[in-house]
Amino acid sequence: MNLQNIKKLPNYVRSFGVFHGLRLLYLIEQSLSKKSDVIKKYFVPGYSKPVHLRKTISDHSIFWQCIVQRQYDFSRFSQSNQLMNTYHEMVKQGITPLIIDCGGNIGLSSLYFANLFPEAKIYVVEPDEDNFKMIKRNTVSFSDRIIPLKGGVWNKSGWLKIINPESGSAAFRVDFVDENSGNAIRAYTIEDICTLACVHSPLIVKIDIEGAQISLFKEHIEWVSRSHLIMLELDDWLMPWKGTSRPFFRAMNQYPFDYLISGETIFCFRDFSEENT
Repeated sequence: MNLQNIKKLPNYVRSFGVFHGLRLLYLIEQSLSKKSDVIKKYFVPGYSKPVHLRKTISDHSIFWQCIVQRQYDFSRFSQSNQLMNTYHEMVKQGITPLIIDCGGNIGLSSLYFANLFPEAKIYVVEPDEDNFKMIKRNTVSFSDRIIPLKGGVWNKSGWLKIINPESGSAAFRVDFVDENSGNAIRAYTIEDICTLACVHSPLIVKIDIEGAQISLFKEHIEWVSRSHLIMLELDDWLMPWKGTSRPFFRAMNQYPFDYLISGETIFCFRDFSEENT
């Protein structure tokens, strides 16, 4: 076990206990490559079915972030109480809560949400074909609640193409194209996905789309006012002076949100109570 793995040990133990933490650390944090067709399955405490990972740096990094570090855990924030109350009230009223996972990668964030919100329906959007296959493999046991969509999210419906296919599975970026040239993928708006789900107001919209938020929040942002929690990974560090976050903050500033930052993610909790005062 090298020094880097030893540094990760406390996180594994904190998440899974001593035995399973050591087991998973030993099995998962091995010699990896940028690309591999080898897929292995791992039994993870808290998950009823095994998690599938390719033997790549990208997949194991996603596991580290989503499952070990729990990057989408918002329970530490006091605003989470209102969100969970909203979730339970929806269920009580017979409303299916909707979670939209934009940039699903291999589906681990959707698995995390499925465990946390057992009555929610999750639409997960991913542009890359190989990643999409991994999503379907990882979420097959939730086929009634996790719906994978091959494509990307944008501010209008249409077609997209991946513009950096050489970048690696965790960094694909897309751009809008006028027509389907044969290798294009669907561009979904948040409204499109709400319509597919037959839901008016998303409970959570999680966004990790490698800078495409500059277009997503540019126009047609009515859905922002109806979302209870928006999670976004900011990409200004990756694309300096491109202004990828500016449309996001302009859009969000129109409505009462509380903003909290944890790791790479900004959590934006909508304050619906202000409208009733």
